[in-house]
Amino acid sequence: MTVELLAALVVIALGLVQVLLQAMEYRRVHGVGYANSALDTPPSTHDSVLLGRLTRALRNLHETLPFFLGVVILLRLIDVSTPASQWAAVIFAAARLIYLPLYILGVPYLRGLVWLVSYAALVSLVLTAFRAADPALLSGLLASA
Repeated sequence: MTVELLAALVVIALGLVQVLLQAMEYRRVHGVGYANSALDTPPSTHDSVLLGRLTRALRNLHETLPFFLGVVILLRLIDVSTPASQWAAVIFAAARLIYLPLYILGVPYLRGLVWLVSYAALVSLVLTAFRAADPALLSGLLASA
């Protein structure tokens, strides 16, 4: 297993933890009965601040996780694992691990900075994949566009 795939596994495990935390808080706030219903009607109680933060943090992970998994899988398929891609994958995973407690605690600016670091790491992985692409193929695609 490459470092990039291991980082992806860590982020997937983090996602599972986030799903569990959000589900537990949802059931605490709205009740097990409502949570296990078809949710056809709005809940009778408002979301807690914590539930809102857990839901938004999970949504945020859902926004970047497909790109991260896609590029990590692509790098593995083309057999590319460089020190830069390894560091970028580890930084992405570490930033996502740090981001969750910052979001839960409501830390505004530091949370945004950590998100930016994770995003920069993701962009770095994509650039690594582009650098590994066949230059002739890339120029042909650009010429036909």
